[in-house]
Amino acid sequence: MGKKEGEGSIFKRFLPPTATMVQLAAPKPKKALLSADLDGDGVLEVAGIYYWRGENYLMILKQGPVGWYVADTKKGKGYGVMSLGAAPLKNRNEYNILVGWQVGSIWADLSVYQWENGGFRDLVKGNQYFSMIDVEDMDPGPEGDGLYEIALWNHDTGLAFIVEVFRLGREGFERARDVYPSYFKKVEQYYSALLREYDSSTYWYYLADAQIKLGRKSEAHKSIARALAFEYPYPSRDELMNIKRSLCEYEPFSNKKGIDFSSLTYVCSETERDLKLEAAIEGEYNFKLSEENIRYYYNRIDLNNDGVQEVFVFLVGPLVCGTGGCSAVILKEQEGAYQILSRFSLVRNPVIVSNTTTKGYRDLIMYVAGGGMEDFFAQVKFDGKTYPLNPSVQPKVTPGNKVEGVAIVADDLAKSKGIQLKVE
Repeated sequence: MGKKEGEGSIFKRFLPPTATMVQLAAPKPKKALLSADLDGDGVLEVAGIYYWRGENYLMILKQGPVGWYVADTKKGKGYGVMSLGAAPLKNRNEYNILVGWQVGSIWADLSVYQWENGGFRDLVKGNQYFSMIDVEDMDPGPEGDGLYEIALWNHDTGLAFIVEVFRLGREGFERARDVYPSYFKKVEQYYSALLREYDSSTYWYYLADAQIKLGRKSEAHKSIARALAFEYPYPSRDELMNIKRSLCEYEPFSNKKGIDFSSLTYVCSETERDLKLEAAIEGEYNFKLSEENIRYYYNRIDLNNDGVQEVFVFLVGPLVCGTGGCSAVILKEQEGAYQILSRFSLVRNPVIVSNTTTKGYRDLIMYVAGGGMEDFFAQVKFDGKTYPLNPSVQPKVTPGNKVEGVAIVADDLAKSKGIQLKVE
């Protein structure tokens, strides 16, 4: 029995006279050639790109009863090929061809071909430029959903890229915002690594953009603050300030009770679920958050300046709230699990984490009201083991003091739903 003919040899048999196969330059030179099941019939097709008479062409070969034949040929764009691949974008058993036609030194124009009515059609209308491309199943499930999304990285300045994720939907390509929490972890890691080498307002801005897409609002708020610290912030001071304001809707304290709160920084809660955090809360309170219709808000903040962040969690729901406020808890992560540091009742948001400390931990300031008592701001101080449970019986912050620190869980509860679990 003779040796099986390779896809390269098959493809060359159908090249026009004087045509040459195109080479992909990165990550190492190789022929622009692939084999995949492009029509879902269980038989592999061969696709490749050749150069002929000053133009690039995509050629697709199929197997018939009497051998291979040309199923379709498409004239390409640009002067070369930056990338060539195949992935199931619309149907799990039908692969689409993705070609990055090179139109500049770091720019390509995307084409996505699909088998329809005996031929191939480019699904990308107009031009879709990119500098780098990721094609992968970004569904957050353990095995994905079998369909691939496309992340396009467009060069901006320096080593910065504008990143967007698309999928092939019913009406063509659409933004795949539901996979942001899965994919943008990679973008966040990229800019975090970059910032360890280059302290740049541009990179802080793009790190904040990735963190916003991940739902990490408090971290994004910090990144925007770092971007604003430069003499010439990117993209502009006004735009950064608009982003900063959009990250958190809150009602600031304004010299209430004769106390100066003008220097506070306000931070809204995180929006990404933390399953280990939920398990620790349910174990401490002996109820299921979803069954009791309880939503939660949380922030990570280093309370004892040891470089490890504690977690302050504010619970909202009929079982944990009353006229005087709601319940809250502080947890520490130890050996991969959360341990309870303190519990609170009668808490109202936001909670101020002061810059002053007592016995190694930052003082908390909580607004106390309701239940027929006169409202005031309570000083809640660490006693060496924990914080006191009930802020309503703690000392008052006296008029004339200036409070400096961070107001966490600053969300406007009328507008913010926090993290709410549904009963399955």
